[in-house]
Amino acid sequence: MSSAPSSSSPRPPRRTSRRRQEAASPALAGSGTQPMLLRRAPNVWAFVVLGGLLGAAAGLAAGLLGAGSAQYTQGAVVLFMVSVGVVVGLALGAVVALVLDRISVARARAVTTEVVAGETPAGPPSTREG
Repeated sequence: MSSAPSSSSPRPPRRTSRRRQEAASPALAGSGTQPMLLRRAPNVWAFVVLGGLLGAAAGLAAGLLGAGSAQYTQGAVVLFMVSVGVVVGLALGAVVALVLDRISVARARAVTTEVVAGETPAGPPSTREG
């Protein structure tokens, strides 16, 4: 006798947050018009990665062009400056992305969309069939 549950699916159902459920399936009217909010949001990860790369480049330049040290090798100085530059660049990239996101929220505008009965809302194509 086994104590394993007799479920048809081996994995538990995926839990999604209420915010994600509301964003994924907006309530559309049968037909007519519906007000929506339109805004251009920045890609946060692109800003974070770009900030990290620029910080690494700035740290490399500072390490190579800086004055020499009798205590540390130039390789250690360059590595330290690159690591500090990456951390500072990641933080600055995130701050810039958040500021741009707040600006996009302030510049958002209300639009009216037309909903046609019988059509599915536009979205990413489903990869699951069944």
